Amino acid sequence: MQVQVSDAKIQRFLERKFRLSKSHFTKIAYKTALRRFEEFLRIRYNFDIDQLITQVNDAKRLDPLDVLDEYYTYLAQYKKSDGSAIRNATVVNYLVTAKEFLNSEGCKVYKEDLQQKFKLPKITKIYEKGLTKEIINRVLRFANPKLATAILIACASGMRIAEIIQLRISDIDFTTNPTTIMIRADTTKTRETRITHLTSEATKALKDYLARQNPPLKNDDYIFLFTPEERLRQLKERLTKNDYTTPAFRIKDENRLPKLEFQIKTVPKDELHAKSVKISRHNLESQLLHLLRNIPELNAKNENGRFSIHFHAFRAWFKTQVTDAHQSDFAEALMGHKSIKLVYYRQNDKTRAQTYLQVEHALTIADTEKIDKGFSELQKDNLELRGIVDSLSKQLRELERRITRQ
Repeated sequence: MQVQVSDAKIQRFLERKFRLSKSHFTKIAYKTALRRFEEFLRIRYNFDIDQLITQVNDAKRLDPLDVLDEYYTYLAQYKKSDGSAIRNATVVNYLVTAKEFLNSEGCKVYKEDLQQKFKLPKITKIYEKGLTKEIINRVLRFANPKLATAILIACASGMRIAEIIQLRISDIDFTTNPTTIMIRADTTKTRETRITHLTSEATKALKDYLARQNPPLKNDDYIFLFTPEERLRQLKERLTKNDYTTPAFRIKDENRLPKLEFQIKTVPKDELHAKSVKISRHNLESQLLHLLRNIPELNAKNENGRFSIHFHAFRAWFKTQVTDAHQSDFAEALMGHKSIKLVYYRQNDKTRAQTYLQVEHALTIADTEKIDKGFSELQKDNLELRGIVDSLSKQLRELERRITRQ
């Protein structure tokens, strides 16, 4: 019964956070942080959250500042499954979440008192070496079509991975030059609609990827998101075909089926969607991680132990390339960054497309694209020269006729 009460209090806290952010991803992050706090309470005090609140508010046996102090020590010493420590930014997030939750339950923890008790760890900034076209090109050669297409979109558009995963066919206009992407407000971090573009290289990769989809995707279908309905359909197909290599795999799918059907019926659609985005994101990131681990030359890590090649690094590469092409504000606008400088930065569709075409060469990764571009320019120059020669030949023939007549 106590666990149910704890869950109710946590749910109430999460709903308040969602009310402000309107983001299920934020809600999931807070839930993860609170589960970590619960884990600490069980290990340190053998308490659940309700018992802690009783000890603080009613019995006055515990000082919430002391609890948070010990929680800080616990987090500082915590080791993840791979043996690495929790990042300082995560430690700060967990501590702040625990403080806010305690405050919401009447366990008053004031910021000033907390600062006197201990200082939060400084969020260290790790130097990350920038990616090069050569490195990205190597990753693309080893990647499967889905991963390669997602990487090219990230590099060409500056989109976040969650935004890429939630792309629909209807969000992309292939008829424009360059290809235009409308990023819907409900998929962005800032909850604002914005426009970005794709290079011809990324456009070709995306068209090829879509052409291989069976059944073909419809206008409102997601390109990369693996929805619960799609998972249910594939699960039923596998059970119907019954071509499992071992009985254990079939039993596993049989157990999954009722759970998934129950989720689809009972869990709110927006919450189910957020979970699907999280699963799809984890799937793409895991594919990239698996690829890097199998190629020694590409599995370099930063000071914090994180692989230097990841989806946010592709977004950073986009920013760097466009900025080096002397279009810093343009890069910020396409990426959806909040900046005072961008308050009055406005471009119409035609100007934005022209600016993107000017920097497209910097965002084109494959060497073959450069060759094709050079060849196209030579062909254009050749056609212009032929036109000049034809014009001169015509003038020469006309001059010969006049001389003959005289």
